[in-house]
Amino acid sequence: MKLSKQFNLSLDKFINFALYDKRHGYYMKKNPFGKKGDFITAPNISRLFSEMIAIWIISFWKSLGSPKKFNVVEMGAGNGEMMKILLESFQNFPFFFKIK
Repeated sequence: MKLSKQFNLSLDKFINFALYDKRHGYYMKKNPFGKKGDFITAPNISRLFSEMIAIWIISFWKSLGSPKKFNVVEMGAGNGEMMKILLESFQNFPFFFKIK
């Protein structure tokens, strides 16, 4: 697509066009996720990412005064791999990880 130099397009309209246009949109051409796609989430590349997040979560929990009630919620568009690794990592810190 070629635009004249005098054409103004706001950023939100540009992003919407680039991602969702029926003919040219990134998400409309193919499925970008998975082995045959060109996008993969960090937890699926290496355990290290999720393990570092686990350490940060524990540190943050301590900075809050180690509350007895503390929720960790994975709200990403992944396959649950991050939470799986977080739970495995938390088991190495029994003062944090308590299953009742």
